[in-house]
Amino acid sequence: MVGPKRVLSFREDLCTVCGECFHQCQVMHLPLDVAKKEMQKLIDGVQTDYVLSNCNTCLACNLSCPQQANPYQLILERWNDKYKNSGAPPIYTYVCPTEDDNMWQILNIFLSNQEQRWIYRWMHTVPKPDDNVLLIGNFTHLFPFIIGGSALLDHFTPLDRLDQWEGGAYLYQGGYMDVVQKIARRTKKDFDGWGVKNVVTLLDAVSYFCNEIHPREMGVTHDQNFTNFNTWLLHKLDKGEIQLPNQLDLTVTLHDNCYSKALGDVLWNPPRQILEKCGCKIIEMKHIKKESLCCGFGAGASWVKNVSIPFDMIYESSKKIKEAEETGAKALVSYCGGCVYLLWATRELLRSKIDIYHIVEVVRMSMGEKLEYPSVHVARAWDIITLFTYSLILSLVRRNFFISKITYDKSMSTYQPKRYGLVRVIRYLFNIPIIRYAYSKIFQFLIPFMKTRKF
Repeated sequence: MVGPKRVLSFREDLCTVCGECFHQCQVMHLPLDVAKKEMQKLIDGVQTDYVLSNCNTCLACNLSCPQQANPYQLILERWNDKYKNSGAPPIYTYVCPTEDDNMWQILNIFLSNQEQRWIYRWMHTVPKPDDNVLLIGNFTHLFPFIIGGSALLDHFTPLDRLDQWEGGAYLYQGGYMDVVQKIARRTKKDFDGWGVKNVVTLLDAVSYFCNEIHPREMGVTHDQNFTNFNTWLLHKLDKGEIQLPNQLDLTVTLHDNCYSKALGDVLWNPPRQILEKCGCKIIEMKHIKKESLCCGFGAGASWVKNVSIPFDMIYESSKKIKEAEETGAKALVSYCGGCVYLLWATRELLRSKIDIYHIVEVVRMSMGEKLEYPSVHVARAWDIITLFTYSLILSLVRRNFFISKITYDKSMSTYQPKRYGLVRVIRYLFNIPIIRYAYSKIFQFLIPFMKTRKF
């Protein structure tokens, strides 16, 4: 098989090994002399001391590189080397819908009947060529109540395709380039088969991937018009086609996700304008836009010891929660579904009191729609923590694996899960307040010992 087309790749001819990329990194802040050594090790293809285990895949190194040499792509290449040599860490089955015991398959036992109806419809609808498609996405699948039942969906034919893997975005962050190219081809086959022309994506990463990464790096060009949901929504609000009669008078702080850095103001500005139209007052965090800290999900992409991954993710996520709390804002708002699910899990493990919303929920409240907030989020956060815990236990006795299939077997469908007796027991225990409290404290205590973060 021909490997991925790397139009956007590391430019060794431009790199001066100045070290600014890792020196200015918001996560590592490596001393300049150390940063230079780390870059040289990456170029030489040898094991680094910090970068390959500490990187949060937030794209910031590309923005800080004075030569535009794309150091981020070099990190991905080195992770790809690791994957080709030894396979993916066993805990990665958690985010692979084609592997048994993935989070969507297990989560089905906790979904309400209404959630299952929404998801079933989104997964099985076949759009017509003239339909305006909304890609709900893998991560909104975890929280279908974020948008399920909203009048916003009246503007679309909503689809939820797990085996589009968010265009391959979260595997790309871990360097699984060959798999991402297969996913890009599969995604194109879907779109072309449907004959649709207009696709709105709820996740920033998907529109970026379909418009940029697929054609530039994977050699797969789409004919469809991909529009980011916030861009679409802002246009509808400006035209008066969506009304916001309920001004919220809510102080919020906004989380800019990692992929927003790829396009800058194109993705940073619309969410802020939308929140202001909803009556929100925005109090910015210390790190925003191109300097924004990762929600923690990107830390799971780093090639570290299997058992360290969940602790690294929660450690990095806790930085975001604490920075949001320091603003004094009532709520932390994210426009990324992947960020929302991890931020909520972290909020519960830290026993934080700050409210967390997906921007769609804020808009819905301003539209006058009723939400079951925060009860549904709290319950789902503990569902996710249960899945984390179960997956970590399984990974301790499993070996690394290669992702051989990108389309899930119908017999492994999210609607035909195993009984998952141990999962149910863990979740039952988490319903007991003292158990939640003890688990949170134990997790917090273990983070300094289990995480691999340095500097």
